[in-house]
Amino acid sequence: MTSGSKGCPAQSALVRVGLVRSPWLFWRKSLPFATTFLAVTSSSVFARADRSSTTIDQGYDLGQVQQPRSVAMAGAQEAWGGSTVAVFNNPANLPLARVYHLEGLAAFSPEARRQSYGGAVVDSSTSRFAGGFGGTWNQMDPDGINRTWTDLRLTLAYPFGDRLSIGATGRYLRVTQRTSAGPLGASLASDGTSDQPLFNQFTFDAGAAVTLAEGLRLGVSGHNLTATGTSIAPLLLASGIGYSNQIVTIEGDVQIDFTTYSTARPRTMFGAEYMLIDRVPLRAGYRYDAGSKTQALSLGVGYIDRRFSVEISARRDVAGDHPATMMSAGLRIFIDAAALGGSGQDSQPDSF
Repeated sequence: MTSGSKGCPAQSALVRVGLVRSPWLFWRKSLPFATTFLAVTSSSVFARADRSSTTIDQGYDLGQVQQPRSVAMAGAQEAWGGSTVAVFNNPANLPLARVYHLEGLAAFSPEARRQSYGGAVVDSSTSRFAGGFGGTWNQMDPDGINRTWTDLRLTLAYPFGDRLSIGATGRYLRVTQRTSAGPLGASLASDGTSDQPLFNQFTFDAGAAVTLAEGLRLGVSGHNLTATGTSIAPLLLASGIGYSNQIVTIEGDVQIDFTTYSTARPRTMFGAEYMLIDRVPLRAGYRYDAGSKTQALSLGVGYIDRRFSVEISARRDVAGDHPATMMSAGLRIFIDAAALGGSGQDSQPDSF
């Protein structure tokens, strides 16, 4: 691994502990347990026919994918969010570590009555171009507005030497919603028509990341850059700076939402991660959202084996008119790129 892409503690641990050569056997054995867990959890969370207690914008949360590490660190992922996290955040971080990962994830918010299921696959080891694909199916407030959306993303990134990388993500988003259930009632502006989706478009994200000094990185990204003009896919600009020494990672980010509200509103995020005994990442974060006027604290923990990792996290609003909770869990499988004909983690990537 080059000096500019050592990775955060969790990512470095994923590389050091090794990769599985037969992931499909492990996945086949794990799938029944994962399916049962998700079915039991979702049925208990959404058994009651209650409507969401949050606002629509708060529950939708900019349409962002609630990946476990991102939730645990309050969204502070601009500088050090690599592997599958990069597909849903700053795409320039995809070459941060040489990995071939598969991930499945699920997220729940009882107050927003939101549930999400999805996954991602990333390959930053078999070519100097890093690539990834991810997607989620999501539902919010099924007994109210019943907003349902499918979010698919394709990411490509390239490292220019040891210090600079750039990336872009193509995004397809399709959103449906119960008619006459939006904030304006029966209105084309708020809920579309009964036989057409509320939103059905392609857009894209772009980002860059640079290593300023050993362990110190700066990341910047723009999201939904086609400027759709709707809070379904708001125009966002984010930047962050973070430090990591492969044991501790500390990062602070600022994200500006130019679309959801009448004026641009910032979201400030701070996150930290500590790698315990090279196997257990401990995470925490704080977020202030000027749009929803909420403050939130978050925690997360994981376990990293030589073949897989599991992560759980939760974020809770501690200040705000409509406090909400977001919980997320993920299972990641490590594939040996060399066994697939790639260069493997030990070889150096081609770069300028």
